Amino acid sequence: MPLLWIDQFKDLIQFRPTLLNHFPKNLTTKPNNKRLGKLAECLFTDWVNCTPDLKIGVENLQIIEDKLTIGELDIILQNLLSGNYFHIELVTKFYLYNPKFDVDTIEAWIGPNRNDSLKNKVDKLQQKQLPLLYHPATGKYLKTLRLSPEEIQQRVCFKAWLFVPLNFNTTLKLFNNECIAGYYLTFNEFKRLHTSKTTYFCPQKQDWLRFPETQKEWFSLNETIPKIQEFMNVQQAIMVWTQYEGQHTRYIIVPYQQF
Repeated sequence: MPLLWIDQFKDLIQFRPTLLNHFPKNLTTKPNNKRLGKLAECLFTDWVNCTPDLKIGVENLQIIEDKLTIGELDIILQNLLSGNYFHIELVTKFYLYNPKFDVDTIEAWIGPNRNDSLKNKVDKLQQKQLPLLYHPATGKYLKTLRLSPEEIQQRVCFKAWLFVPLNFNTTLKLFNNECIAGYYLTFNEFKRLHTSKTTYFCPQKQDWLRFPETQKEWFSLNETIPKIQEFMNVQQAIMVWTQYEGQHTRYIIVPYQQF
C-alpha cells in the first residue's frame, strides 16, 4: 500500500526509510486481533525487524494517568546509523472520493461506510495522537527508555487506497496517484458491468490489503450476489475483486446513492 503523500502534508511528515530488497514471506508478528489496522502494524514490525539499521524501542505504548488510558503511542524506534529516535503513528486507510469537493482537499475523502474521513484522521493526528508525546504522563514512560520528548522526532506512516467513480480521470496534485486502487459504485451499477467472462471474489476485511492477483479461487456473479446483498441489507460497504481476461480490478460497493 503506497504512502498517501510523499513528504509532508499539513505538518505531518512521512516516515520514509530505505526500502528493503527482501521482505519476509510469512508474517512473524501475529496480530492480537483480526482488525485490519493491527495486521498492518504487524507488517510494519516485521519490516523493521528485517531492517538492520532500525531498532524498535517500544510498541503500542499505552499512556495511563490516574488509572485511565489517555492514549497510545504506536511505535518508537531508533535509526542505529544516525542514532535518531522516531515516534511513528501508523495509519492504514481506505477512502472514497466525494465529488462535491475538490479532489485535492482533505474534505473530499470519506471512509466507505461514511463514519470516517481523511479530515477527521488528520485532525486527530494533529490534535491528539502526536501531542501525546509531550503529555506529562508520557514522560514517565520515556524515562524507562532514558529518553525525553525533545530527543524524539515525530513522523507518520500514512498509507491509503483511494477509490474513485468510474468516470474519474483527474490527476491528483497533493496526494499520491499510486494510491488510486479501484472504483466505488452502487450494487445496481456493479451488476451492469457484468460480462460472461467476468469472475468475482469478496475478500474479508483483513484481506483488503492483498492484491487480487494473489487470489486463486473465483466465483460467478450468481454465486457472489448473495454475499454482496448481505452487506447491502445492513447498510455496509463491501470490497469485490473482479477478474476479466487476466485483468484484475478492485471495487467497493456502497449501499447509498450519494454522499
